[in-house]
Amino acid sequence: MQTDVEELFTLRLRRDGDRAVKIRDGPHGTRGIAPAAEGGTFSGPRLSGELMTGTSGDWATLRPDGSFLIDARLTLVTSDGAPILMTYRGVGAFDNNGDAWVHTSPLFETGDGRYDWLNLVQAIAYGRLEDDTVIYDVYTLTSTTPAN
Repeated sequence: MQTDVEELFTLRLRRDGDRAVKIRDGPHGTRGIAPAAEGGTFSGPRLSGELMTGTSGDWATLRPDGSFLIDARLTLVTSDGAPILMTYRGVGAFDNNGDAWVHTSPLFETGDGRYDWLNLVQAIAYGRLEDDTVIYDVYTLTSTTPAN
């Protein structure tokens, strides 16, 4: 069996740090709970659309070593009206220049038959911060069995 990586979409989310709730110095580190701001979009070869506002958020934990954990739930709506739940967990850190990066493993859930193939997708994503926008490049893992 061979596993390949295929581009799914690029997701752009505006951060809303002003509405974040912080729980400082808990047993696992400092937690930040933040809703996703308005203006999120995603675009790729097989689907595109917008983030549904008011239904998406990020639960981040800043760990004592300076790295952070991500636990996010987003509601995406495709340009043709299909709602899709996207959940992901991951780990990130700041590099020597102070720029943040994160690696995540998104899963999807939808009841819309046009996109039910997403229910079987295991994705991987690389995220980075640019100004007040978090950008994720999201890829699917696809497996094929070689012909004999």
